Parts: sequence; structure tokens; C-alpha cells
Amino acid sequence: MKEKILIIDDEKDTLASLSFLLTSEGYDVITACDGQEGMDIFMNENPDLVLVDIRMPKKDGLTVLKELEKSGVDAIVLTGYSDEGMAIASLRRGAYDYHREPLEDIDVLIASVKGALYKRNLELKNKELLRQLEEMVIRDPLTGLYNYRYLHIRLTDEITRSSRFDHGFCVLMIDIDYFKSVNDNYGHLYGDYVLKKLGKIISENIRSCDTIYRYGGEEFLILMPETLKNGAISVISRLMKVIRDYIFDYEGQQLKLTVSIGGANYPDHATDRKELIRHADDALYKAKKSGRNRFCFD
Repeated sequence: MKEKILIIDDEKDTLASLSFLLTSEGYDVITACDGQEGMDIFMNENPDLVLVDIRMPKKDGLTVLKELEKSGVDAIVLTGYSDEGMAIASLRRGAYDYHREPLEDIDVLIASVKGALYKRNLELKNKELLRQLEEMVIRDPLTGLYNYRYLHIRLTDEITRSSRFDHGFCVLMIDIDYFKSVNDNYGHLYGDYVLKKLGKIISENIRSCDTIYRYGGEEFLILMPETLKNGAISVISRLMKVIRDYIFDYEGQQLKLTVSIGGANYPDHATDRKELIRHADDALYKAKKSGRNRFCFD
């Protein structure tokens, strides 16, 4: 995809010549003849770089630079005025570079454009890498679900939010029945397949506002905001049926499984994060003790 450059200048000849020059360099060029029009176009077109004149009607170049500051998009300033103070002011406002018109060396401007776009691409790549690293920190590597660490962050946030707005919420602990026998009889690769597939099944059968976490081993936890016991039970009943009916098929080996579920409700069972999880875990233990393939609220 071509990189997009916005040129803002009230001189039509300058717009035409710069547009021709940058288009011939392979860029997608859009133009505006004053600062206000330029910012309107900027908001709609999301260019990768802005070339802007300083003295323009309606909105001058320094004002444009100020409005661009938070966008993460660089600007190169062009001006026909030989004013060092203006150059300094432009650079202080965040301009990537400053060129006087008429341009004596086109190659210098082209190098400046390439440098600004290289910087932006590098920043975007770094931002994406940072996002990926942050995802790795909060995701379970096997299932791709949120992990134990992120669960405690979200649970703390949900307690704070629910306390402020006087809402209840539920946590559900889910455990695969007889999962050890799956690993023993079919191997750990089959067991890993079951964990990944079950995580996907649960994700697809809970509400969009609910979040699922791999708690550890064969245990999962669902956080259900603004939900009381009766609301959670309808989700649990549907989820357990879907899991019971699903055939886990891995390399020709087929198996049906069941899960046991324990639930706890904030603030009825606990108002503390650890106590709430303990109550859900106790309820899960009761469900398994009662014969498995069932749910229980502590």
C-alpha cells in the first residue's frame, strides 16, 4: 500500500509542483489550500506525513502543528519566509524538519520525506511489537486464553467497579472430569488438544461481556460482570450441554468429556478477590464430590 502524504499550502503552484514531485516518487498525495481544510482532510484520510506551510488563511501552520502533536504523525514545515525564530518555533511544536521555499535542492526535501516516513514506520512496528509482548504477558501460551496473572488484575478491577456502582458479578471455576485419564490413556498431545479445544468451546458459548481464563492445569475460570446466580445458571446449563455433546477428535481418536463447575457471587459470598475464588473452588469441589458432570454454587 502506498504511503499517504498530505500537503497543506495556500499557494496553488506550490501544491501542484509538490504533488507532482511526490506522486512521481510513488506516494499517494492529497492536498489542501488552508489549515482548516487540511485538518478536516487529515481527520478523514489519516495520512502518514504532513507537509505544511506556516502562513496560511483560516488556520496557520503552527496551529496545525499543535493539533497534530497527539496524532503521532510527523509534519515537515515549508515556508517562503526566512525567519530563524519561526524555524525554531516549528521544531519546538514537533515539526520533523523545516525547509525554506523556493526549494533549492529537491533531493534534500525527498530525503527529509523518506526520513520522516521511515521514523513513522519504525514507531508503528515498535508499537506492534510492544502490543505483542503485552499480549504474551497476559495470555496462556497453550490455549491463547487470558492467564492466571491477568485474571487477578481483572478481578481486582471488577471488584472496584462493582463496589462503586453497586453491581454483583459471578465467577465460575470449571474443571475437566477425569482429565488425568485422558493424558494417561491418550497421551499429553491429546490432552493439550482437549485443553485448547475446550477453551475455544467455552469462549464461543459465553456472553460477549464475559471473559475466560486458564486458571491452571485443566481448570478454567469465567468472570461474568453484572450477573447474579440465576443469570449465571442459564449460561452454565447451556455450556455443560454443549461440552457433553461435543466429540473431541484428535488424529482419529474420539472422546466425549464432561466438566464440573463451581460458582461464587460477589458480594454475597465474598468481597475479597482471593476469598471469592476460594468460594468458587469450594463449590467446584462439592460438584465433583457429588458425582461430577454438574455445577454447584457455594
